[in-house]
Amino acid sequence: MNIHVLQCGCIRVDPTVPFGRRFDLIEAARQLTAPDRGRITLPVFTYLIEHPKGLILVDTGLCREISPAGVYDSKAVAAIFPPRMAALLHPFVPSGMAIHEQLSSLGIQPQDLDYVLLTHLDVDHVSGLRHVQQAKHIVLPEYEYYWSCRSVYRPRQPQELWIQYPMERPYYRGSPLGPNHWVIDLFEDESLQLVNVPGHTEGQAAIVIRNGARFALLTADAAFSRRNWQEMIVPGFGFARGFQQKSLRWIADMAADPGCAVVLCSHDPEQKPGVFTI
Repeated sequence: MNIHVLQCGCIRVDPTVPFGRRFDLIEAARQLTAPDRGRITLPVFTYLIEHPKGLILVDTGLCREISPAGVYDSKAVAAIFPPRMAALLHPFVPSGMAIHEQLSSLGIQPQDLDYVLLTHLDVDHVSGLRHVQQAKHIVLPEYEYYWSCRSVYRPRQPQELWIQYPMERPYYRGSPLGPNHWVIDLFEDESLQLVNVPGHTEGQAAIVIRNGARFALLTADAAFSRRNWQEMIVPGFGFARGFQQKSLRWIADMAADPGCAVVLCSHDPEQKPGVFTI
């Protein structure tokens, strides 16, 4: 199986975000007003999996409309995202990086996708959904959907970016795998599993792709980069630090497993686009 690592935009955030201090209202206000010159740039990665049972896209990155000229455009961002998210993230999408543009360069049309898997509903993971809405199946864990509409996560997960698209919303089930022992086994053969990694959001899913004894782990935002799980530094933007720490410990254990081929994080500046084969 091949895993294509695709960079679908960038965010410019406060330096504490990937290795974060506790995120509360005071910290949120500070980050909202932080000048661009003091920010760092983080990539936004999505993943295209060539699986024996179809083409699978994990997350959708940032949409082209927020960055029509390929640079940060505060007015364009504010037309799509709530002002608070525009101010927090300063997102942009260089030319050719939006998900439909990347797929086209690979000779793939959105309708060729068998599955789009959404790990969670933050704007940098779902705003590109508009570009791939013709996929055969769009899948989101029910637990993520439920809490995004009813909790502290709602302000950072604006429903207008995703609620209009038809989604399949399977429930997690008990499993030996994962920090919370909740898994969605997409094909019921353990070849691709959505594993609940709570903390960043309640229902967030990491993805485990398995080929025999070998596997790859896509951490979503349970770890922004390798440093998070190697040094046990909780990322920012979380509201349940105990669960974040538990998820990081599980990622570290998985990374140490002899069968682990690669661990890929959604915002790791040291990770480069490319293809991994397992």
